[in-house]
Amino acid sequence: YDESSRLNRLVVELTDLARLQSGRFSMHLQPINLSELTDAIGQRLAIVAREKGLQFEVTTPPVPPVDGDGDRLAQVLTNLISNALKYTPKGGTVKVMTGTQNNGVTLTVADTGTGMPAEELARIFERFYQIDKARGPRRGNGLGLAIVAEIVHAHGGTIQASSGGDGQGAVFTVWLPVSAPHPPAKKR
Repeated sequence: YDESSRLNRLVVELTDLARLQSGRFSMHLQPINLSELTDAIGQRLAIVAREKGLQFEVTTPPVPPVDGDGDRLAQVLTNLISNALKYTPKGGTVKVMTGTQNNGVTLTVADTGTGMPAEELARIFERFYQIDKARGPRRGNGLGLAIVAEIVHAHGGTIQASSGGDGQGAVFTVWLPVSAPHPPAKKR
């Protein structure tokens, strides 16, 4: 049962990734408040942090709306925060923040977890790429960050990762452009 569930998730993720990369993935864009979405996802995942004995901080000041697909942006947030919680040992810290920068909205997920060697950073958004499989907790299938990157790019945004190296934690930063002003509806 576990193996068939894993294979099913793999097929769904591969299909999503192929559609995203080919531009055949339909997104339902609307103005999204990234701070509110981040706060909601953070509240849901705070339980996981508490059970694992982590310090979990979510800072979401008001930000301008972005044109986005709420479900897909929730997928990005859930993946990045879940990874940070997964790879941060008990007693560590995970910080999630929203902000504004360069006519866009930023999302930053920073942790004090296992970190990544500098030579691995350039490849972590590749399909099926996994850092040393022997390190850390049970690994996924290497598709989560590839899907996250494709969703961010489909929204006209960017994603970056940084780390001080093994044991030095990691920081993921997403930038999305603010919504273009919509002209007022014409009166008849």
